[in-house]
Amino acid sequence: IVGGIAADAGQIYYGTKGKHVYALDAATGAQRWQFDTAGEVWAAPTLSNGSLYVTSLDGSLYALDTSGRQKWRFTGAGSGIAAKPVVSGDSVYVGSFDNKLYSVNAADGTMNWSVNSGNWFWATPVVSGGILYAASLDGKVYAVDAATGDPRWDRPFDTGAAIRSGPVIAGGGLIVAARDGKVFKLDPATGAKSDSSPDVLVNTKILSDLTTDGANTVYIVPDSATLFTLDAQNLGAPGSVPLPQ
Repeated sequence: IVGGIAADAGQIYYGTKGKHVYALDAATGAQRWQFDTAGEVWAAPTLSNGSLYVTSLDGSLYALDTSGRQKWRFTGAGSGIAAKPVVSGDSVYVGSFDNKLYSVNAADGTMNWSVNSGNWFWATPVVSGGILYAASLDGKVYAVDAATGDPRWDRPFDTGAAIRSGPVIAGGGLIVAARDGKVFKLDPATGAKSDSSPDVLVNTKILSDLTTDGANTVYIVPDSATLFTLDAQNLGAPGSVPLPQ
């Protein structure tokens, strides 16, 4: 199991490198059903409005119902997909190893639009205020109109290092962590760095998606056995809590 799980009131769902998606009874762990994909599953599935969205290295985005029946399958990506999909409104957004970010109709799996970058989209994107923010291994953060895919910034923000970690909205800004350990706060409207706060360096590689409490606190889990907490409102040196080895 490379990615995490999705859960509702009675079941948990996850995918595996064995090319399967499983549903288990949340109370007992008993298997409810198994769905076979054509490739390995590296990301946690996304559960939204009674549908389970699963990406695969076969280059597909699958939509299943909670009984394990396939509703549709998007095969328009030119390479494998290892990113976790994000659902907002009537669209599913996901990045691919063909250097493209896709918007897919949540009802039937048809493609709405795609945008290009200079490398893989592996990080989980985030949608806020009608804008989709997505980070790429080319080191840049892209902001596009969620409905059309049109750029919303004059240019992507360049962190100078590959980005594997999904950004978050917190403290009035877009918080982005590059793989080299640098953390940035950007103006969501313009993509400019916040003038009021310095960049943060946690001195260790960051790969996992950022998490926020929905207000000002951002949680960073880097390559080291340390959990960092960041006050996004007053960006500065982060606090840290050692994690069990």
